[in-house]
Amino acid sequence: MTTPEPITTWRDARFDMPVSRQLERYDALAAKDAAARARVELVTRGIYDPDRHGADDRPALTVAEHLELLALAECIARTVRHPAHVHHALQAGATWADIARIVDSDEPTVRRDYQQWADDQHDLHQSYPHLGMTADEYAAATARAGQGAPDA
Repeated sequence: MTTPEPITTWRDARFDMPVSRQLERYDALAAKDAAARARVELVTRGIYDPDRHGADDRPALTVAEHLELLALAECIARTVRHPAHVHHALQAGATWADIARIVDSDEPTVRRDYQQWADDQHDLHQSYPHLGMTADEYAAATARAGQGAPDA
């Protein structure tokens, strides 16, 4: 596998490669980092044995690689933690209490975040009618965000 150009921001990773490739690259960099740190630790402890641990050099990540690892981690986290997952869980019948527990938050926070996501989706639809939430979908999402809320 050829090494891609370094990813310099999470947005670069998001738009330049599918999440499966992001995970592959992240795993490769994380493994390289772990191997280099392990070798340094073994040498520091005085227990490094080239026959047992391998004689090949394990260079530390470069600054660019550390930044790429960080950018990939952020992109992966934002992708897999997408607010649409909350939307789909709610549509499937999950409760706000379920969601708050799963994401280790509280109901007002997850409701607020969901409402912000729905607002953004509705705004997106205004500019790009083939994307985002229609007026009816937005009304349903807004009602869903308020269902069972204290003071709702």
